[in-house]
Amino acid sequence: MKDKIIDIIIKLTEYEDLRNNPNVNLIEEDILDSLAFIELISELENEFDIEIQPTQIPNDTWNNVDNIVKMVKNNIDK
Repeated sequence: MKDKIIDIIIKLTEYEDLRNNPNVNLIEEDILDSLAFIELISELENEFDIEIQPTQIPNDTWNNVDNIVKMVKNNIDK
């Protein structure tokens, strides 16, 4: 799952170094801008057959890959 999420983020942001540095802060480093953020939500929903309500997700969820993986897993388990 983590690798698939990394693939999605790289596809949306073209930040190829994410594989080498998965703990980078995607927001602070301006890797995930507002358009990529919306596209990421859509891609995650489609790929993992989940529904994400951004207003119900803590903002720090989007800071790094591990937090995003945890959120996706929690949504799958619902």
